[in-house]
Amino acid sequence: MLVPALALAVLAAMTAPAGAGDQRTSLGGGVSVVLPRGWHVVRHASEVTDPIPRAFATFHVRLARHSCECGSPDIAGFPRDGAFVLAWEYSRITRRDLRYFPVHAEDFRIGRSVISDNCAASDGRTFRAGGRGFDVRIYLGPDAPASARRQIAAILDSWRVT
Repeated sequence: MLVPALALAVLAAMTAPAGAGDQRTSLGGGVSVVLPRGWHVVRHASEVTDPIPRAFATFHVRLARHSCECGSPDIAGFPRDGAFVLAWEYSRITRRDLRYFPVHAEDFRIGRSVISDNCAASDGRTFRAGGRGFDVRIYLGPDAPASARRQIAAILDSWRVT
């Protein structure tokens, strides 16, 4: 009887809010993050299906009619103070190639660079977690506050794969 109770307690701790307004949120496919208040998951962030896109943003994302040449989304009306994060999951990566992805670190730091256009990421990271490879692209509007960088770092620190 103790084991099921312990399992329920662990599950509750994993799904409980991390702070005021922060909630562990599924990005799909067993990937979850803790999103601060004001952030939300963006579904259908790209017409590309492999690698698998997973995204979240501080604003309502409206995609332009056509993706960028690289398959990244072309966001219509990207707000000057907006933040958008797109993670590509390489679902067909070999174990051999996966070893070239650095292990997920829980101390992300986000640079001060800004978005130059909707198709150019401001910053990015590659890492492996849960035996899977991810390439995260960070898009920041020119007036994105420093708090957005700290929030993105905290979101990436909270990255979990089950």
